[in-house]
Amino acid sequence: MEKYTQYRDRGTGIAPFIPITSATSSFHLPLAAVLFALRAPVLLTISISYFLFLQFMPLGSLFQKGILWICMLVAGVWWVDLQVEGVKRGTLSRYPDKLPSPGSIIASTFSSPLDALYLAATFDPIFLFPSFDTPYVFQLTLFQTLLYTFAPPTSKPYSSKPTTLAEVISKNPHRIIVIFPEGTTSNGRALLRFAPALDSFATQYKQSGENGHGNGTIPKNKIFPISLRYLPSNTTTPLPGSYGVFLWRLLGQPSHTIKVRIGEAVKIRDLEMSDTLVATSSSETITEKTVARSSSGDDANGRVPRVGALEERVGEILVRVGRIRRVGLGVKEKIGFWNAWKAQGRKKK
Repeated sequence: MEKYTQYRDRGTGIAPFIPITSATSSFHLPLAAVLFALRAPVLLTISISYFLFLQFMPLGSLFQKGILWICMLVAGVWWVDLQVEGVKRGTLSRYPDKLPSPGSIIASTFSSPLDALYLAATFDPIFLFPSFDTPYVFQLTLFQTLLYTFAPPTSKPYSSKPTTLAEVISKNPHRIIVIFPEGTTSNGRALLRFAPALDSFATQYKQSGENGHGNGTIPKNKIFPISLRYLPSNTTTPLPGSYGVFLWRLLGQPSHTIKVRIGEAVKIRDLEMSDTLVATSSSETITEKTVARSSSGDDANGRVPRVGALEERVGEILVRVGRIRRVGLGVKEKIGFWNAWKAQGRKKK
């Protein structure tokens, strides 16, 4: 893999776009074939029934969540290892504010279709994907989100209209919002550079208030960083178009474990504030900031969170709870890597 050295992070040496392979024994192949043959028809039948008919019927969110959990059980996801930062095991019921609730925002890692499936089955959220070069986001359905995990990285997924995180929240105040701030999938071994949408949230909310879509103040919404990792770890989809490989690894394994780590909630009002409204990030190896701030800030003192403060706080928590490293690679580098990978494949042919 020396030819892809330029897509390896210089500081950590991690290559987040190269798929993970695992050694298998000669006894695994027959078992995997049997499991795949048994599970695939059942999973396909349930999935088609849900996405074509059941999700549009007035059956209630609890029933729809149950169908999604059945899909994961059929796929072999039999165990979810949930840990919440600052909460001891067995005492989670005493701290309901430590979990996302209606009106909350989830900033999740992004490495597999299982990310969206688990979050949908647990929280029934609205899914947002950020543009890597603008502060806009795109709202996708669960089915579109699952497909996007296999799609080449782009600044505009599908035909969705660009919007802002603040506008989506103002129109859906009683829904949980999920945003994947990395903007594209990785192999789960590192946290990619964030797109601008999450960090510009406070300014967007201010501007939406001026346009009549919000109250124009810095929002009180809690932002919950959530890290999702998998055992075995080869069910990630860093390469676009890897439908067959993913399904084979997912359905051919006897069981899978999802390690869910929910970090401490972040409030924008608690971030470091600044009077400088137009600036660039203090760490260009981690992030790229080209989004200008508006000339007015918080309704109390005219100040807004320092540029990069929200991204740094969320990224720090994801790195800590997920026990991964943060790299300076993002969607732009993923596009270059994918073009190089395709070119290499054509040469081999």
